[in-house]
Order: sequence, then structure tokens, then C-alpha cells
Amino acid sequence: MGIVARQSIKGSVLSYLGAFIGFVNTLFIVTALMDNEVYGLIGVVVEAGTLLGSFSMMGISSAGIKFFPFFKSKDGTHNGFFFYLLVVPLIGFAIFFSLAIIFKSSIISYFSDNASLFVDYFYWIFPLAFFFAYQSVFATYSNVLMRVVVPRFVQEVLVRVLNMVIFVLFGFKIINLQWLIALQVMVYGAAMLVNLFYISRIGKLTLKHDISYVSPELRRQIARYSCYTLLAVIGSTIMIKIDTFMVGGVLGLAKLGIYRVALFMGVIVEIPSRSLFAIAQPIASEAIKNNDRAALSQLLKKVSINMLLIGSAIFLLIYLNRDNIFDLIPNGETYRSGRNVMIFIALANLVNVTFMFNLYVLQLSRYYLYYLPFLLLLSALGIAGNYFLLPVMDMTGGALAKIITYVFVAVVLTLFVYWKLKIHPFTIKHLYMVLVLLAGVVIDMLLPDLGNAVADGVYRTLIVGSLGAVAVYKLNISPDANAIADAMFAKIRKRKSE
Repeated sequence: MGIVARQSIKGSVLSYLGAFIGFVNTLFIVTALMDNEVYGLIGVVVEAGTLLGSFSMMGISSAGIKFFPFFKSKDGTHNGFFFYLLVVPLIGFAIFFSLAIIFKSSIISYFSDNASLFVDYFYWIFPLAFFFAYQSVFATYSNVLMRVVVPRFVQEVLVRVLNMVIFVLFGFKIINLQWLIALQVMVYGAAMLVNLFYISRIGKLTLKHDISYVSPELRRQIARYSCYTLLAVIGSTIMIKIDTFMVGGVLGLAKLGIYRVALFMGVIVEIPSRSLFAIAQPIASEAIKNNDRAALSQLLKKVSINMLLIGSAIFLLIYLNRDNIFDLIPNGETYRSGRNVMIFIALANLVNVTFMFNLYVLQLSRYYLYYLPFLLLLSALGIAGNYFLLPVMDMTGGALAKIITYVFVAVVLTLFVYWKLKIHPFTIKHLYMVLVLLAGVVIDMLLPDLGNAVADGVYRTLIVGSLGAVAVYKLNISPDANAIADAMFAKIRKRKSE
């Protein structure tokens, strides 16, 4: 995969380093030092701020990736591309910040009964939204220049390290709740500044632009694409985040704190997709521009099977240790009620990473207008699922609603992309990988419980992992994975021969 492989591997390493930091942070620092309600409060503030920031970007990230080839220039100025990346979110802020103020009373009313603490920190979501939006904008500029590693480091590692420091300070009562929230917001400000500094080092940042370079037709295309992408962002973001808001609003911040710990474990499944999707999007955009359907089809299949392989490995790791995790973390019995949430969220994300590159392909194609109604429908499905399932199934209802939503997304998008572009992600190797995954679950059922969380986790993981790795290699499920394994085997043989 060339540059895709190099950048995605580096990005994935950073993502897993960040995941490890987040693992320690969430499962040991938060559970030991922080009250569930406080952690739930942080979740609502951060998710509300990132939600508002995503809306305020007005679809500029996706539009930037799609239309950058039309601005790209050899002198590195890219015909004012950076200027447009800066201006569009400012317009978005004026619109969505005003809407947030107008509907403030309704928002506060929703949280006032079960999450009243959020009301006191409502206004902190505005600076957080600003910082998050421009952190993302600067990351987009880096992505189109085919540099995803540093922005990934900022998002996955730096933010988590700073959060860890803040949580420890709060846990040892060095700072109070007000400073906890304030510093949480400042973390995103620091991330924004680091991304800005980095892109200033790898490219020419200039506000000079020539509006005449952007033809009326190209301007109309960008405007249409950005508007529809904005609506799609609204739909997809609500679909992803709605469970957090509804668990907090319906069940309270204390339950949300438990839900977030379980959610973190389940979300680990989709971490590798962030780097791979980020670097594969510009390549997909180039293939679409050149009308190279064969290259696009090959890219879609390769991304899908690699994500199914990696996602299945992580899902099995979580599933095999579903009880051991709560035996090891501080106050594990308090958080054990989120066990099924963790498994369902992990399964939902496995479905998501396997099929969601369809969404990026559709966004970048000339058929992007068609997928919008589906996303809005899916947002409504997510809201309805949480509305009906949360009161009946408690936290597990939110996780189950996410599975239902993601499966529906996968089916609809795959069928639609095949209908319009005549490409799909499926190969026979997808079936092989599913069978390997199911075999791992069956083997786990046959293994006895050793009674010790560490010993039980290690032996289950080694047995199932080893058998699964052999099966994946023999079946050649991922040529990329086999190539990496063959290279490692060759190095080992070479060292032995020396």
C-alpha cells in the first residue's frame, strides 16, 4: 500500500499508544480517584463541545479532502486553500453558537432533573467547541499533505496525557471541580496550537488568496458539497454521540460515568481505523477524480478486510477478558454493571470499522447527495432506540441501540454504494474472518476459569490468539498482514543463519 501502509502503521502505533494511556487513565485513574458523577459531567461537557465544534466546521474537513486536488499547486501555497479552511468555521460559529444560546433553556431543561450539574458548566462548551474545530481543521490540512502522524499523536497521545495529569490533580484534591473543567477545555486549546505549529513547519501558511481562481462552477460544487456534508455530519455525529447525552439525561451522570468506562473499552476496536481512513481518503478522492473504479474497488476491499481482521482481534481480546477486566480495576464491582455495554459497543464498532469506508467513498463521489437522507434516518433510529430501550434495559439499552443503528448503516450503505458505483467491500476472506472470530468465541466457552484474573486472561489470550493467528495466516485473509509476517520470519531466519 506504499505511503498508505507507512503512514497508517505509524498512525496506528500512536493510536495504540494513546489507547494504552487512555486504558490506564480510564480504568485505573478515573475509577480509583474520580466520582462517577464527575466523570459523567466531563463526558457531557466534552461531547457537547465537540458536537458543537463539529457542526461549526460546516463540513469543511470532508470538503477540503475532496476538493484539495483542485487547489493543489507546486509552489506549496495551494491557491489560498488554507485561507478557506480558516474562514468557513468562523461562519459556522456565528450560526451554531447563536442557535445554542437560543435553545439554551430547552437544553438545560432536558438535563435539569437527572444531570443538573451540567447546567452550571453550560458555557464551557463554547471555547471547547472553538478549540476542537480548529484542531480538526489544522489536522485536515496536514492530512491532505499526506502527513497524519503528528495530528494523530496530538489527538491520541497528547490529549490523553494532559487529561491524565488533570485527573490526578483532581483526584488528589490539588484542583477543584471548576479548575477540572477549565483545564479540560484548555487541553483542546493546547492541541489546536500544536497542530497549527506543525502545519506551519510542513507547508506554506498564507492568507493570500485569489477569489477569481475559484470558478463559479467550482464554488457552487464546494458550497453544495459542504452544505450536504454538514447535514451528514449532524446526522452521523448525533448517531455516534446520542447515547452519551441520553444516558446522562435519562439515567443520570452517575450511570453515565459507568457507561463511559465501558464505552471506552468498546471504542478501542475502532482506533486503528482512524489512521487508515485518514490516509486512504485522499487516495480514494484521487481515484474518483480520475474515474479509476478498479483502484477504488481494490482500496475499498483492502481497507475493509484489514479493518475486519484488526477489529476482530481487538474484539476477541475484550471478549475473552470481559470479566477479568472488572476484577482488576479499582472499584470493579461498581463498574461491572457496564460489562454487557462494553461487549455490545465493541461489537457495534467492529461492524462500523468493517463497512464504514463505504461512507467515505460515497462522500467523495458525485453521488454524495443521496446518502444524506439515510444518515438523518439513522440519527432518528438512534434516538428512537435509546428512547425506548434505555428505560427498559438501563445502560445496556443504549449499547444495543448502537448495534442496531450500526448494522442498519452497514447494510444500507453497502447496498447503496454497490447500486451507484458498482463496487463493494466483500471477498470470501470476510467469511473466513467471521468464522475465525466465531471459533475464538467457541474456544473461549470451552476453556475453564482459572480463578485468577491475570492468569486467566493471559492463558485465554495466548491460546485463542495463537490459534487465531495461525488460521489467519494459513487462510491468507489479509495479504498485507501476511507480507508483514513473512518479512518478520525472513529477518528471524537471517539472524539465525548468521
